[in-house]
Amino acid sequence: MKSQLTFPSINGILKSIWVGFILLMITTSLAVAFYPKSPEHLTLLTQNQQTYQANCPTLSAIKNSTHATLTSPFTLLNWNIYKQQKKNWQNSLKAWAKNADFITLQEAKLSPELISFSKKNNLFYLQNYAFKHNNSIFGVNTLSKITPFLVCGSAYSEPWILVPKTGLASYYAIKNSEDSLLIINLHGVNFTFSERPLIKQLKPYLALIKTHQGPIIFSGDFNTWSEIRLIAVEQSLIKAGFSEALFDDDQRLHIFGLPLDHIYFRGLKVIKAESLTTDASDHSPQVVMFAIAP
Repeated sequence: MKSQLTFPSINGILKSIWVGFILLMITTSLAVAFYPKSPEHLTLLTQNQQTYQANCPTLSAIKNSTHATLTSPFTLLNWNIYKQQKKNWQNSLKAWAKNADFITLQEAKLSPELISFSKKNNLFYLQNYAFKHNNSIFGVNTLSKITPFLVCGSAYSEPWILVPKTGLASYYAIKNSEDSLLIINLHGVNFTFSERPLIKQLKPYLALIKTHQGPIIFSGDFNTWSEIRLIAVEQSLIKAGFSEALFDDDQRLHIFGLPLDHIYFRGLKVIKAESLTTDASDHSPQVVMFAIAP
């Protein structure tokens, strides 16, 4: 009986290599055309048409920042908004924003609808430009009821697909305190074989944390879909004195049994933590009410 096994010919192998090379060149060309050239070219945008090129841990002062201050308790909403591809994202965000002092969004499309939403709800926004597609800018977006006074950001390209993942750090004054609240919003790199790129992405923010004396929130979509990635993030932040907000009814998106979205905190205590269900994104949001620890 003849064997049923077949082996690819040399021509077939060469053809596969050639097709792979062409796809790589196309991807690279698209990256050059649509994505920022490097982290050194990152752009932070505000609703006042101001732009900043401050790479964390270097900080830039927000121009014409108001003197509004934060009072305790306050609430933060964290959500990967899935590029606003679901029809009901706006109604959902509007309902949740009524009680939110801060909103950290990942995969945010800086669309006219999102800009209008921020204005109607008197929210200041910061957007870190990750890439542009069909004349729309995508990246992480942090909205707040009070204006930040310092800001910086980061961009880290995915090793395989080259699309940058971005982060934002913003500082807010606290009423009757010399301290300030630092909020970090991160979309973690995803397509990597090891945890090392993700840890490298955390480094500029860990440098900020070392120099900050006030309370801190580190939230986002960390893409912690493997044990090694989750452990690496947790060890980095726990070592820096952070705890994680936990949910009795955990509705967060899980991949391989592990949650992708997290809210870590330091110098604060949790009053209430909820993980909500929604069909307005592929991720479910988290809402946490904090009080500033004495």
